[in-house]
Amino acid sequence: MKTSLQAAMAAINLYSEYFLGLIVSMTIARHLSTEDYGIYSSIIWLAGLMTLAINAGVSLNVTKFIAEFKHKNSDALPAVIAYFWRIQYSRLLIVALIVFTILFFDLADSNIEKWLLILLFFSVAIKADYMFRVSIFKGIKRFDIIAKTSLIANPFNIVAVLLCAFISPKVESFIIVYCSACIVYGMSTRFFNKHLPLQKYNNEHVAEHKQRIMFQVISATIIVLLGALIFRQSQVFVLEENNFLSEAGFFNIAFLLSTAAITLVPGIYQEILLPKITEAVQDGNVKSQVAQAERYLLTLSLFVVVPVVIYADVIIELLFGSRYLPAVFPLQMMMIFKTIITLNQGANLTLISNDKQVSMAKVHVALFIFACAISFFIVPQWGLDGSVAIFGLLVVIMLFSYKNLAARVGYQMISFMIASRLVSAAALSAIPAIIINQYLNGILSAVIGSIVFALSYINLLFIFKGFDQSVLYILKKIVPTTPKPIKAYLSWGIKCLS
Repeated sequence: MKTSLQAAMAAINLYSEYFLGLIVSMTIARHLSTEDYGIYSSIIWLAGLMTLAINAGVSLNVTKFIAEFKHKNSDALPAVIAYFWRIQYSRLLIVALIVFTILFFDLADSNIEKWLLILLFFSVAIKADYMFRVSIFKGIKRFDIIAKTSLIANPFNIVAVLLCAFISPKVESFIIVYCSACIVYGMSTRFFNKHLPLQKYNNEHVAEHKQRIMFQVISATIIVLLGALIFRQSQVFVLEENNFLSEAGFFNIAFLLSTAAITLVPGIYQEILLPKITEAVQDGNVKSQVAQAERYLLTLSLFVVVPVVIYADVIIELLFGSRYLPAVFPLQMMMIFKTIITLNQGANLTLISNDKQVSMAKVHVALFIFACAISFFIVPQWGLDGSVAIFGLLVVIMLFSYKNLAARVGYQMISFMIASRLVSAAALSAIPAIIINQYLNGILSAVIGSIVFALSYINLLFIFKGFDQSVLYILKKIVPTTPKPIKAYLSWGIKCLS
């Protein structure tokens, strides 16, 4: 029940953040030309890069170490939190010095006014503070507070974008709105300062952990920063450098939609997974937690991936308009690649929880070098299709690299037998949806086909024994209290799984 409540609170945060963010992107894309939207995307790319430079590796380890110390050594927790605040402020100062040096000496060409870049940096710094505080709340499992901050900031974001689209639909205006939203995000967490754990620096409590913490922060910084550059930022950068501005916008739309779709269901469970696995490592129960997590994530991912792949053209045209239909194929491919990334979370979190970030960092350095070399060779020749192919190749390489690394600390990927059951159930359930798509068009086809797919998928999961024993346990608990028709159906499901 506790996990379900945490998942519900995480759902509020994820749904409001990603889906309101989707509405924001959709609104901006519809009010700008494809080239202007590509320019806007490149500026947001710059903002994302600055945010990553401040928070990369810090936020992840804040959640991990707070969960760990809260579980095993609560007396040292205030000192650990205070130490992380010092790291955060140091990172902010370093990034500020780099940014203002670049601006002062004109070391980078930009068509953006300097005052707007300075405003962008200050806004990003405030957003980075928001992300840091959210990471603390995740570590102490206060997902209810995270949900409340989203309910404060996200409505402002969407209203501001809609007003801007109506009054002044220009690239510069939308950037100012983005900066305003960052500031509101930063302020929203400060309403809940009293719920933050006590921070009080104590060198005695921190001294024995300093080296380990810094080691993990530096390694995670490399992982997160290079991970973003490898899987999105480098592709956008190379497209823009070769004057594929519209294509950069299409790539961003495909990336955004695939991320939102994967967040729809499996993202909720994924959001609460790191603190759960960190505690499981402390209790020596990590194998069962990871095995269950991977099964859930693959089951839920397939639930969303298949309809999005089938109806990608309907989704793109409905949300962004026919001008953005070239993003259909990238969206279909990215949905498959995002499923692989989701499946990789078991190995990823096992490595993090076992302090293996250094090995992960080495993988990312090698991937980054490979990504740069292959991107500058393929993207100028093949454009958007080349970027999507590189994205997929890098995802597959990372999957097997992490799998081999995590196997050294006892990790086992979901078995082929279980995975094949889930994939088979999804593939067979897709057949009636594809047939419906041949006879119906547009949104009607997507709605009816998705419902038919969902019903078929759930039933085939029972028949193929795709659900695990925890689902069987829950069904046995609730079946006596359900109405007669539902009781008959659940009893059939229990019989299939038994």
